[in-house]
Parts: sequence; C-alpha cells; structure tokens
Amino acid sequence: MQRPDTFMPQAGFVLTKAGYFSDFDEKIAISLYQPLVGPIAMALYLSLWQEVKDRALVTDRRPQLWLLDLLDIDIDQLFVARVKLEAVGLLRTYTQVDSLGRYYAYELYPPVRPDAFFKDDLLGLLLYDKVGEKRYDELVAQFSLKPVRRPEWQEITANFLDVFRFDHNLSGEPSAVVAAKKAMDQNQPQLPRLGNGEGYDWELLQSLLANSNIQSGQLAKHQEALYQIAGFYGIQPPDFARLISRATDVMTGKIDLNALRRLAEQSYTRQQPQTKAQPVATKPPKVASADEALLKRAKSMPPRQFLTAAKQAKNDRMYPANNELRAVQSLSERNVFDAPTINILIDYILRTNDSINQALMDAIANSWLKANVTSPEAALQQIHTFEEQKATGKRRFQSQTKGVRQEKLPDWAKEGYQPKKKKVSEADRQTLAAQLEKLRQLGDKGGTN
Repeated sequence: MQRPDTFMPQAGFVLTKAGYFSDFDEKIAISLYQPLVGPIAMALYLSLWQEVKDRALVTDRRPQLWLLDLLDIDIDQLFVARVKLEAVGLLRTYTQVDSLGRYYAYELYPPVRPDAFFKDDLLGLLLYDKVGEKRYDELVAQFSLKPVRRPEWQEITANFLDVFRFDHNLSGEPSAVVAAKKAMDQNQPQLPRLGNGEGYDWELLQSLLANSNIQSGQLAKHQEALYQIAGFYGIQPPDFARLISRATDVMTGKIDLNALRRLAEQSYTRQQPQTKAQPVATKPPKVASADEALLKRAKSMPPRQFLTAAKQAKNDRMYPANNELRAVQSLSERNVFDAPTINILIDYILRTNDSINQALMDAIANSWLKANVTSPEAALQQIHTFEEQKATGKRRFQSQTKGVRQEKLPDWAKEGYQPKKKKVSEADRQTLAAQLEKLRQLGDKGGTN
C-alpha cells in the first residue's frame, strides 16, 4: 500500500479512544497481535495508549514528527505501522483540513478477547501462519480458561431478582438510563475482510455436505478461510467436501481449520505422481512468446501446484520445503495478489534461486505493490522494466570504466623481463681496463686511510 503524499511529518494528530485498556489487554496485544503487525506497529500502539486522554481536543494536536522522534522511525515506517494496526482492528484513522492545516485523528481500540481472537478466521489463521503450529498451540493453551468444576457439584447461585428489589414499578426506562446506554454504545472494530470467495461453487459444496454431521452455519462462518485453503491448493468442491467432513469434529459438528489445512497438504502430497505430468517446463507452441506461455501456465494452476511444478522443472527430484510452502501460503492469504500474479512471482524467484525464502518474497512483493502491480501481465512488465534498468546500469558502468586512461608499463616492470646483453668492443674493453688500473693506484697511495 503506497503512502499518500498528504501523510507528512508536519501534519498534526490528535488521539481518542473507543475503549478501556487494561494490563491484560496489553498482554493480549503483545502475545497475539505483535506477531501479526510487528514490533514497530506494536510500539506505536502502546505509545499512543500511554498518551491518549479521556477527552480529546482538536486544538490540542502534535506534529507527527513527535512520533517519529519518539519511535526513531521515518514517515514511511509510521505509515506502514499505522495501516497494520488498522487492518487488525486496533486503530481507526480520520483526517481533516482546517485553518491550522491537515491533521489526523487516531481512534484507539482495545484488542478483542482471546477466545474471540482464536475463533476469528482471519486473525487466528494469520497468527498460525506467523508463529507456526507449535507456538500457536502454546498461545492457545496460555489463554485458555480451565475452570475448576466437578460433575457432582450442585449449583445454588442466586440470581439478580432473588437479591435486589425495585422500590417502585417502572413503566419504562428513565431518560437518563436511555441516554447512558447510547453514550456507552461503542462501535466494535470491524475485522479485515480478505475476500468472500466469489466464483467458488458454495451451493454444490453445501449440498455435498448435506448428509454430514457438520453444524449448521459452519460454512458461512468460515467461508473466507475455506476459500483461501481451496484457492491455494486448487481443491474442487467434491474433494473439498470430503476433506471438510474429515476435519469436522464428530461431537460438536464444528470445522477444525488447522486439521483441514493438514489434510489438504497431505492430500496434495499424495497426488504428486499425477501432477508431475504437468511440469512448468512444457514447451509452448512456436507461435507463442515466452511471456504468453508463462501467463498461460500461471493462470492454469493454483500456487501450490505451480510451486511444485516450478521446482521439478529445475530438477525432477526437487520439492518445495516447508518454509517455502509457508512463505507462498502467507503471501496468498494476505490477498494482495491474485493466484496468477503469485505464480509469476514464484517463477521469477526460482529463475535465479533454488529455493524461496520469506524475506526475498516479501521484498519483491512490496516493490510490486509500490509499483501498483495488480495483475500477472503487470507483474511481467515490472520484471522487464527492472531487468532493463539493471542492464542499462551495467552498460553505463562498463562504458565509464572503458574510458579510463591506462598507463603503459615499462619493459622492466613486466612479468618475465630479461635484460638485453650488449656486446662490448675491444676499444671499450681497453678504456675500462685503464680506468680500473687508475682506481687501483689511487687506492694504493691512500693506504688504510
């Protein structure tokens, strides 16, 4: 996401809050949200909470430069941190221009409760991908309540009306009570939506699961997460219905998304002998260019299949490692590119690398986002532009170095130099002998002095 030109360090900001913040909320934010947004965004969030007041005044504003100095970051890092907090529902941002110039209003929201966090398809899925299964299970155990309750206990808890009585009958709520309810009615942060799976045959999937023990409403509740899984592996409704049935708890009728992901990966791995028949290196028709052939392959495969085929095109014994699968799946679930564009990115990285790592993929993805790449065709154009710029820079460097004056080395400085032997004449020989004799006589006269 590109930073708008109006988001400048000199612009002011005011703070307001949409909820109360406790020590337990801070623990939730650091443990569950920081893996999603990163340390800079979390530092911004906690710093804003320390500064927020109960009543915000528009005139009581500070320049954003104050935040940059506080966190020791630049304006681009501040923007990225801000939008990450907005995406996970911890912050809402408003802007306006008045007589003092442009300013932003940052409305802070407390994190959701741990149970709501793990039940949410998007937050729970993103945390799982960020920290891995082992750490994810540790966090679930850390925030799970384990009340002490024995089956033989009999509950004798009193209810409200058993204890409290009104002194008079009320025909309706007092106006002060009604006003207080409205004042306390806070808008809950809307969770980010990554796409609703339009184009997938949900009616067929639902009909295939009609005779299963799946709980009513489960498909609608988990539709976004289910679509991400189906899209990444290219699973059609009949096969997907079988996997969902296996991942559904027989006692509760609820879908276990983590189990479904594992089953989808296992199912794909077992089908590998069949997918080898469609390698990426298939020669395109002579009438098609290399770009056209690549686009055709990118649009015909889901990212999981394309990654496997791209690896096997380099060597049929190669396979995607777990970290590569996590990197590609993480990018897919961010919903910043469609599947064909992700496939173009996979192909681009594997041209010069034998494997994909998260840092390299994120770096290229962010450069494409900055260049407003929104399609596989635009991705190819961006690759060509980058390669041309790199080639132009190389040619310029070569031309500059070619024009540097080269000093000619003398013969004696060259490797393997042998001095030339000059033939001495008889006259030169007699002259040299006379000079040596004169030097000898001078030495005899001087003695030891």
